[in-house]
Amino acid sequence: MKKLIYLFFAFALSYLHAAQLPAGFSETRIAENLDPTSMVLASDGRIFITIKSGKILIVENGLLRSDPFLQLEVDNFNERGLGHMVLDPNFQINQYYYVYYTVKGENRNRISRFTANGNFTLPGSEVVLLNLNPLSGTIHNAGAMVFGADGTLFVAVGDGANTATSQSMTSLLGKILRINTDGTIPSDNPFYNSASGDNRAIYALGFRNPYSMAIQPGTGKIYVSEVGGSNFEEINHILAGKNYGWPMIEGYRTSQTPPANYQDPVYAYDHGQGCAVIGAAFYNPTLAQFPASYQGMFFFADYCAGYIKMINPTSGVLAGTFATGISRPLAIAVAQDGSFYYLARAGLGGGSEQDNTSTTNGSLWKVVYTGSGVPTLSSHPASTLIPVSEDASFIVSASGSQPLTYQWQKNGVDINGANAQTFVFTNAQLSDDGSEFRCRVSNSLGSAFSSVAVLSVTSNTRPIPVIHTPNAGSTYRAGESISFSGSASDAEDGTLPISSLTWKIDFHHDDHTHPGLSPFSGLSAGNYEVPKTGETSSNVWYRIYLTAIDSEGLTETTYRDVFPATVEITVQTNPIGLQLNLDGQLVDTPATITSVIGLTRVFEAPFSQTDLENLYTFTNWSESVTGRIYTFDTPAENISLTAMYETIPQGEGTGLAGFYFSNQIKTFSESPSLVRIDPIIDFNWGGGGPEGVGNDNFTIRWLGEILPQFTETYTFYLLADDGIRLWVNDGLIIDKWIDQAATEWSGSIALTEGQLYPILVEYYELGGNSQVRLSWSSSALPKQVVPASQLFSNDLITSINLQKESISVYPTLTRQELFIELGTAQSIHIFNQVGKRIYDSPALSAKHTIAVSNWPSGLYFVWTEMGLTAKFIVQ
Repeated sequence: MKKLIYLFFAFALSYLHAAQLPAGFSETRIAENLDPTSMVLASDGRIFITIKSGKILIVENGLLRSDPFLQLEVDNFNERGLGHMVLDPNFQINQYYYVYYTVKGENRNRISRFTANGNFTLPGSEVVLLNLNPLSGTIHNAGAMVFGADGTLFVAVGDGANTATSQSMTSLLGKILRINTDGTIPSDNPFYNSASGDNRAIYALGFRNPYSMAIQPGTGKIYVSEVGGSNFEEINHILAGKNYGWPMIEGYRTSQTPPANYQDPVYAYDHGQGCAVIGAAFYNPTLAQFPASYQGMFFFADYCAGYIKMINPTSGVLAGTFATGISRPLAIAVAQDGSFYYLARAGLGGGSEQDNTSTTNGSLWKVVYTGSGVPTLSSHPASTLIPVSEDASFIVSASGSQPLTYQWQKNGVDINGANAQTFVFTNAQLSDDGSEFRCRVSNSLGSAFSSVAVLSVTSNTRPIPVIHTPNAGSTYRAGESISFSGSASDAEDGTLPISSLTWKIDFHHDDHTHPGLSPFSGLSAGNYEVPKTGETSSNVWYRIYLTAIDSEGLTETTYRDVFPATVEITVQTNPIGLQLNLDGQLVDTPATITSVIGLTRVFEAPFSQTDLENLYTFTNWSESVTGRIYTFDTPAENISLTAMYETIPQGEGTGLAGFYFSNQIKTFSESPSLVRIDPIIDFNWGGGGPEGVGNDNFTIRWLGEILPQFTETYTFYLLADDGIRLWVNDGLIIDKWIDQAATEWSGSIALTEGQLYPILVEYYELGGNSQVRLSWSSSALPKQVVPASQLFSNDLITSINLQKESISVYPTLTRQELFIELGTAQSIHIFNQVGKRIYDSPALSAKHTIAVSNWPSGLYFVWTEMGLTAKFIVQ
């Protein structure tokens, strides 16, 4: 992208504002408060949204699920992070999907395969397919992926901020790659014989940042939206072995000397029309909802200009503008039902690293065609052949201003009472053979007729298919085969040949189905191997269909259901009541699940977890399994599993001392208006602020010590809106003292178990929303807000009540000596302006003389053992 790519101006549209669409279209916001990078539409209607910080979220039935489908540790800075995903062509069967992300700590992007389990991902299922070359910068990551018609995976890779990589055959950067689903490289790739190693995956070269990619159903054309440099944006048709010119040529070639096998873009536009082409989608759905003028068009967007336009992929000519007024469109997609989706990233704008890193303003929108109001037919009735005395059904789908009315006709004459989308013509006779049926759909604005469906009626009877095996009541086990066989006869034709038989197997789960075995003909028997992975619910079964067709074209279908053999698996923890990850989903224990025998289950015990009082770390499974992830095939008898944990001592801390400075931005020059102990740093004040401090223009300093529970490298995370800094053990590990939307930054440091380390957090809020959160993680500790038990505020001021009664401090502005007089002999303590105790004097006298000539300039507080306080300044 280019903003995810150095844009230097703000695009000021509000993300809450709807787009401007052509007449007859409307849109609905489906999800908001996102930090998106891309999306994928599944055939079952789910929408997978990739979140830049490392999550994949699912929209199901129009609602955004709160639990992530996947959560990865990624390098989330500037344009780096979790980029794109794609579903395997056989996703409904094998549950495979593929992710492109920046590997944390490795300065490279990676393509990995994962295995889904419903709305979750199986733990430990990542298979790394390809690690890309190290990056030269934090921009131009790309990452779009599509599957070709032959089942190979195409991957778009940016140049990683080094233009030289785009033309180099010894780097995967700046390329379109083509690999197999197991990470191997197809031998028919164009450079397979001339390149070596992973570079044989190169399919095309000469790209800067090909962020978006789409393949056209039917034709197999692959188009890439290529984010350009200073002058032009490009849409390229990807062809084997072609060179697309970056960095020598940008936009259409004019007088430049082209590289070998150069390919001009299908379409290009200069920066007077936008500055970052983004999104790619062909409008070729199974059910076309948009008018004919939109069908087959290629849609693209511009991130800066906020529009969606389309080109004719045959001619390469701009076909018009579809939408305007979008706050940073990011991705577009077409659903099989003909509806249209787009993601808007929104954000602060400006193109800075912090703006590119994170936003909370992203949103998902659905666009549908409602028409000009005049009825429009989107599906038409189909012609049918039936035996005499049977019923024939016809159905239409239509859109337009409501209410719509339906009137079916037979041979051009209205049928009394036939006023619904579906019409059933009952008890057809031979005299009805050749009858024509159509439907008139009307509203107050007009009417439209469907196409004609012809009814054919025959005196012949339907064939009779019979399933011989599996027997009624048969069960199956995962990993084993279901054998099926059958035959068919017909009153007129006798025994039908096997070429007249068609088999199909559907996998049923709850109230929906997944394809098991696609229809095939020409066999009287066969075997279907039941997968050992995939859907883990026990509410599943297979439905085996046998369809027979006779010589006249009459068909009949029968089916048999085969249900699974199951057992119960009980899982628990010691101590009781902790959580375990069962096939990608966290559950409270003890829990009992019903499992299909033979099905592969993946149970993961989190390395560490906490309850209200203790921290626990995993030791072993009761079955003496090595490692936290326990993968097994469900046995034929009930079993019980226990994850064993040991208790890790927690600290006795109570939090950090918080110093709140009103009406100060980035400075701590005045005395704090509020001092208190904060058990944790996890505040989201929204548009407000801390009570007594104000809503805007304030600064906070938290000071104290932190106690690690393990000896290892800890990663600290600070989520902040606006500026933030963190010191641990006097080392500055996070320094983002900048105006920003809510953004999470991280830094790492090695710490020793049981040792107290000084910690200092500084935060400022300029205006708008205010939020700050301090978290940590390590290999032994899951990411969590740093708990109060591990934070200490020893020797720090916990309250300030400035008063002058019974205490005299003079001069209040001094450089050499300070005099303090008390009503009685009391011990005194002096703190600096950040709350650190720097001086103590025992209760030997009611008068104290203190030399301050070597003290740093600044504000100081006097605190007596009786709670009297005062302040003074050293010049």
